[in-house]
Amino acid sequence: MLRIEKGNRMLWLIMVFLLLQPVIDVLTSLSIRLNDQAFTLGLAMRFGFLLFICVYLLLASYVRKPVILGYLLLFCLFVVLSIGVQFTMKPVFMWGPELKWLLKNVYFVGCFLFFLVVFRRGFRISPLFYLMLAVILTGAIMTVAGLSNTAFASYDYWKSGHVGWFYAGNEIGAILAMGLPVVLYFALKGSWWLMVGLLMVMYGLLALGTKVGYGAILITLLIGICTSIVLRLVKREYIQTFKFVTLSILFVVFILLTPYTPVAHNMELQLDWLGVSKEEGETPVMTSAQQDNIIYSGRETYWEDYQAYFQAAPWMQKLFGMGYGGNFTDEAKTIEMDFLDLFYSLGIIGFSLYLLPFIYMLWQLIKQTFQNRKQMMELEVILVLTGIALGLGIAFIAGHVLTAPGVSIYLAVLMAWLTCRIQYVQAENSLN
Repeated sequence: MLRIEKGNRMLWLIMVFLLLQPVIDVLTSLSIRLNDQAFTLGLAMRFGFLLFICVYLLLASYVRKPVILGYLLLFCLFVVLSIGVQFTMKPVFMWGPELKWLLKNVYFVGCFLFFLVVFRRGFRISPLFYLMLAVILTGAIMTVAGLSNTAFASYDYWKSGHVGWFYAGNEIGAILAMGLPVVLYFALKGSWWLMVGLLMVMYGLLALGTKVGYGAILITLLIGICTSIVLRLVKREYIQTFKFVTLSILFVVFILLTPYTPVAHNMELQLDWLGVSKEEGETPVMTSAQQDNIIYSGRETYWEDYQAYFQAAPWMQKLFGMGYGGNFTDEAKTIEMDFLDLFYSLGIIGFSLYLLPFIYMLWQLIKQTFQNRKQMMELEVILVLTGIALGLGIAFIAGHVLTAPGVSIYLAVLMAWLTCRIQYVQAENSLN
């Protein structure tokens, strides 16, 4: 873990804000469902936090402040120019949706830079601990809502699954998916009761009835088991036999229960809806269009619309983006595949600026992997990497990660922690 400095109350309050994310999500859900409020307390709190981030980064003293402020200034300049381009060139321009969409897009960038600065100063308790508690609390709410039969359905139509007391299944699924590897790490290394937390998170992912939830469990358990075996053989790093056996049993039970899960039921319904018939003992034959529908759940249709918008757009919009919903004339819709939504809405210049934090983290990771392979081969690092990979994979395929402030904050914590962890290892090695 990162080294920590004693007592900065403001930093502790930030981690408490992270811990309160599930509570904010529930309050937001109830505000929308019961009062039909578009502007909620959760939205106000999150954008208030974004304002706090801007003030902090501007006034605080920290390493590489000119670089970070220079990047933010460049991004803000781009936002102003992009708004100007959309105002003059877009067929339908609406100030409210455009500004709200831009704020959602910059939320992740602001959070990542902020946590990067904060984590370099250190904590007495790892930020991952707070993230783990927030994810377990989310899983616990899903579990209580499911067992008490008070949960809201994931879908408005024939599919199975529920979202607990939350509002958006895609967003909750992404949070639980990214957090599951972190919960698994603490369950394997910490107290036995965290295994209960792991089960609640897994229940939450399965209860959603989404392919994302099922895939996240499968990938995380496989990586956890394989990494535990490799570390035992290569580094003589042992996980308690009881916990390793428990993890293996969990994986077997998970596989055996697959046919009875909501996602299996939903997949059967989707195959029937697509007209894919399967005789017993035979492998179903699908066209490429049917395969795309299963993977992207219809998002490929909106992708085609955006491609048409982009090809017909003037060069200024190609460079500075088409804004929220593209160059629509009837109704604004997003693709719900974050990287594509960001590319079309921000344009070539804006999307390139947006990718810089990812490129920075990836460069640090590659460099450190080659220089200090053994120190990077730790269960904590590998499982955090798994959470980041799941987050980015979900962002590309299912969306609602980078463009959802309530989700992107989790990815920002994981990426900032990993970047600081790498730099900490580099600093330690330079002293030896």
